[in-house]
Amino acid sequence: MAAGDPRRILVLSSRPDIVQAVAEAASAIEPRPEVRGLFGKPLNVRDSDIILVDIAEPRATIPYLRRRFGGGPALVALVEGAWIDRLGSALAEDWTDYLFYPLNADELGLVWEKHTSPADAPELTLDVDGSGRIRVVFPSRVRYQHPVVDRVVVACRHLADLDGETAFRLRVTLGEAVANAILYGSGERPGAVVRITAVARREGLRVKVADEGEGFDPEAVPDPISGEGIGRPRGRGLFLLRQLADRVEFNEVGNEVSLTFHGAPDPLVRVEPLLGRFAAVTGLRFRLDRRFDDGVRVLFDCLEKEGGESGGESGSGAAGELRETWPLGPEGGLRLVYETARDDGPGEGAPPAVDAAALLAGWLAAVAEGEQAGERLLARRMRRERVLAELEIARDLQLRLLPAPEDFRDLARVAARCDPALSLGGDFYYLVRLHEGRLGIMLGDVSSHGPSAALIMARTLSAVAVATGVESEPGAALDAMQGQLREALESTEMYMTLFYGVLDPARGELRYANAGHPYAYLVGPGAIRRLEALDPPVGIARVEAYRQERIAWSGDTLLAFTDGLAELSDPIAAPGARVRRRIDQGELDPEILVKALFADSDDEMRLDDRTAVAVRL
Repeated sequence: MAAGDPRRILVLSSRPDIVQAVAEAASAIEPRPEVRGLFGKPLNVRDSDIILVDIAEPRATIPYLRRRFGGGPALVALVEGAWIDRLGSALAEDWTDYLFYPLNADELGLVWEKHTSPADAPELTLDVDGSGRIRVVFPSRVRYQHPVVDRVVVACRHLADLDGETAFRLRVTLGEAVANAILYGSGERPGAVVRITAVARREGLRVKVADEGEGFDPEAVPDPISGEGIGRPRGRGLFLLRQLADRVEFNEVGNEVSLTFHGAPDPLVRVEPLLGRFAAVTGLRFRLDRRFDDGVRVLFDCLEKEGGESGGESGSGAAGELRETWPLGPEGGLRLVYETARDDGPGEGAPPAVDAAALLAGWLAAVAEGEQAGERLLARRMRRERVLAELEIARDLQLRLLPAPEDFRDLARVAARCDPALSLGGDFYYLVRLHEGRLGIMLGDVSSHGPSAALIMARTLSAVAVATGVESEPGAALDAMQGQLREALESTEMYMTLFYGVLDPARGELRYANAGHPYAYLVGPGAIRRLEALDPPVGIARVEAYRQERIAWSGDTLLAFTDGLAELSDPIAAPGARVRRRIDQGELDPEILVKALFADSDDEMRLDDRTAVAVRL
């Protein structure tokens, strides 16, 4: 970056509201950073940039982003509150940092300062005693967060022999706890400090983070995935602690949090008793070292016990000299140092030292490979959870395409519900305001379900928006939609049933076209009328012009639903069905009828998408 160039926050999201929210939150930061969106015009990304990435975007993966932007910019995962329970899978991809949306301006400032502060790490001293206790006190400054977390995690992993998954959970939760202590506890006032204490032993780990703030009541913080809390910018860090730590406790004041991790010991530590047995049986004198980021640790050593040296360079193979095999394991994290000569103590049949060392090296490499396989399994599980999260996001986005019934209640009483069988589906309803107070009501059912049906459904919603904006009559609207959808339906060998009615209160009539949809009714006091299909489903055969009918409307309710709500029999024709009983009793309110339809359907055994719409003046 050239001297004097402004630092920037870049936002990778197709949603304008997210870009706008970042810009508004950044306006409180001093000096104020430049905020730019990464969609639209090409932009040269600098190593000094911070890129906020909406993880709902299809290409929001670390491999793609690093290929696209290189290793310089900080990549910060922007996680919407609705999907916070999937944050673990996102973090498993090794993001630089993460941030929650809806945005909290203070937390954006925290992220900004962490990644724009001087690169040199501050001086830190960890007090570690022989009992496995760790203590560190550091100034309440943002730039201390990453170095402190890194040092404490490495020390805990040494002392408690943590496996990779537990170390990951510790890193994320400790980072969140320290950030909260700095931002909402001690603050960045002069002389303020944050304290971390940890007791790390093989049977488990307990870490405490204490600040000098006034504290808070953790029970008063709403669950961020509840209806009350999902749109709030706070409380998600506490949710994250409770999801990733085995136990979370606060003191009475609320300015100290304790995180407990049971974890599983490192696989190589679990084999330590077997190493002693191997030495006794083979007579091999050896030392096993393991390399960590901050140095080398001795896992086993019988050279000293048997009177051998504990170090030395590789020898020529003469008796009494040492050889070393380094590195071992998939990532080269192990070193075996062994003595080439040994006593005859083990007895006849004991292998030569070189052969015994080769056997031991192969066994250790297999154990280390097993450890790496476990971590790869964890990574695959995280990736699978990410796919599920993306499907849930896609489901949410798909349902958001459907209009909200309450937006049309100035025209009529409207109720509607769409429930895909899988994460994505092909059922849909559509409501549209037309001229002179008329209301358009459409319901469609794409053959099959899942992603392919969802794509056709999305194309159909686009087509209906265009068609109803131009054509005022139902038949003409279906003609226009057929022209837009025919190629997509033929290429996928799919079709759809489609009902479209236009309710005209001024004229007291309903005009409708029906392309093969079997479940459309006009229900009134003591009368049920099926609105018969007038033409075949869209995509089955080319229709020159869709027909339409005109019927009088007087105090009736239009009720249409898809075959997922009639898997065993048509509920309107079944006297024992809840919805039929409501109709027979004269209860024609749209909300009551839609609710009764879904109550009749077996939620656990359903095999198809379920959608219903009901309208009454």
